[in-house]
Amino acid sequence: MVRIWGKWLNLKELLIRFAPEFILIIYLLLFFVVKNPSNPHDRVIISDGKSYYAYLTTAFIYHDLNYNFVEYYESKYYPDHPSIFKEFRYTFKEQIVNKAFPGLAFLLLPFFIVAHLIALLFGLPADGYSLIYQYFMGFAALFYFWAGLRYTKKLLTASGFNQKVAAVILVLIAFATNIIYYTLKEGLMTHVYNFFLLATFLYYLKDFTKNHKANSLIIVALVYGLIVSVRPTNALFALLIPFVLGSSASVKSLFNTLFAEKRLLLKVVAAGLVFPIITMIIWYLHSGYWFVWSYGDEGFDFAKFNFLKILFSFNKGWFVYTPLALFSMTALIWFFRNQFYRFLWLTVFWILFIYVASSWWVWTYTSNFGLRTFIDTYALIALMLGYVWLLIRDSKILIVFAKILGIALIVLNSLQFYQHYTYVFPPGEITSSIYKESFFRLKPKPKVYYPEGYITSRHTFYNDFEKRYGWANEESITDEKAYEGNFSSKTGLSGVYSIGLWQSLDSCFTTEYNRIRVSSWIFSDKAKSSGVLVIQLEKDNEEVFYKPFFMKDYSRKNRWAYMEVAIAVPDTLQDVDYLKVYFYNQYNTEDFFVDNLKVEVLSLSIDY
Repeated sequence: MVRIWGKWLNLKELLIRFAPEFILIIYLLLFFVVKNPSNPHDRVIISDGKSYYAYLTTAFIYHDLNYNFVEYYESKYYPDHPSIFKEFRYTFKEQIVNKAFPGLAFLLLPFFIVAHLIALLFGLPADGYSLIYQYFMGFAALFYFWAGLRYTKKLLTASGFNQKVAAVILVLIAFATNIIYYTLKEGLMTHVYNFFLLATFLYYLKDFTKNHKANSLIIVALVYGLIVSVRPTNALFALLIPFVLGSSASVKSLFNTLFAEKRLLLKVVAAGLVFPIITMIIWYLHSGYWFVWSYGDEGFDFAKFNFLKILFSFNKGWFVYTPLALFSMTALIWFFRNQFYRFLWLTVFWILFIYVASSWWVWTYTSNFGLRTFIDTYALIALMLGYVWLLIRDSKILIVFAKILGIALIVLNSLQFYQHYTYVFPPGEITSSIYKESFFRLKPKPKVYYPEGYITSRHTFYNDFEKRYGWANEESITDEKAYEGNFSSKTGLSGVYSIGLWQSLDSCFTTEYNRIRVSSWIFSDKAKSSGVLVIQLEKDNEEVFYKPFFMKDYSRKNRWAYMEVAIAVPDTLQDVDYLKVYFYNQYNTEDFFVDNLKVEVLSLSIDY
């Protein structure tokens, strides 16, 4: 028993009452297990996060609206690698602007200020990207995740669900969805922050419907303006207002209240415009224009939406990798039976949200674990799970089924979280065959298989390093170590590169389904090698395709290990004329060897 605020609570009551805090403790421990910000390959400020975060460093440290400091921090804190370098500078009407919207920077600001003060006080590198900043940005993601859980719990209890039901739902959201990946591994994406914002938005909207507090409505407007400033497409969350209010009469009453009380209306409008106006001021300071479209040719094609793919595809489909979301949709049955008005608006919201999301030019959003864009909606998913409980609570059989399903989904999600951050599921496109082959694996699959009957032509280029075959960087050949024979290729003898294949592809492609498969034996004296295999395609002496494979997923310390990878040549690059294949390792502290390097150019009869 534990005494809290004058009450004695047993462990079960404690876990229920403080579910968000216990979940946060588990996440914090996991952060130190799965994330290593001191490793240049595993920083917190990565990918799109660099663009959101750059608003802070340009304003408080570099005072450079053209972002000329990008090359500085990239060269100092990140590997020299095209897949890691993030170019977010966009030329809008001859002015340099940040490609991303600035809303996330507002949320990160307190953590940035604390990190910067610590850096200044203790003599740490105060450049915005050193280790103290990396850790504090990781803590920011954890904080907003916890705050999102807190407001989701408040939303659930305000909606009539008891604390036990709310605690169970929070556990499911935390451990049976891909939010765990985008909090711990990619915490500077916008999604965990929008999870918090939507939970806050829905809670204060619900609070207004119950208590009619003007302050709640002002907070709703303020948060909505921030939501739009973080991710503009989430303006669709306005469709949830009628859903939360519950009836057309309540919606009408809201508008009557606003227009009857002009001072309240003015406050609500002003609150809603705070963050959009700040965003416009930032754009103006950067470019001289109040409105900026910084995404260039990237955008929506509403005539070519991928509604089913974004939900059911093995290549990141939301329901495939987060089946809890599919289970939550059964709440629509309850609403249809009991509150048709809310059913209607909830259905409209989901159809439009999925339609818009699936119309983006790259509908997978280059997600690394399921569809990341849906994480923004998980407070709503939590609320829907509450209504699923109402649907099944009178059936003992359904309750038992739900308990078993919940445990199974937590186990499945935990396994797939591990598989994604250890690259058992490879980055990039995942086909149904890759999904099936990876499903129960705990280590990356070293082979890429194509049935011989599907291979219509094969061009093989092989180097065992026992002879001189005229490949590039032959000065990297050494007799220091070999898997077979007497010789291998070692990075560090010829710059950072191993021996490499520079090969014309003239007449190599004979069908429209072309693959390049590379296999080799590698040796590293490190547990996780920093070696990288690169497959590169060129056309007219210009690089048009670049694919890195990280050897840390294959290497075994002080042992030779076999690796095999493959790429599908994109449909738009069937007329490329040159292939480059090579290893590189920028660290001289590692002994990295390559032997028996084989490159195959395959043409298939079908798209396998």
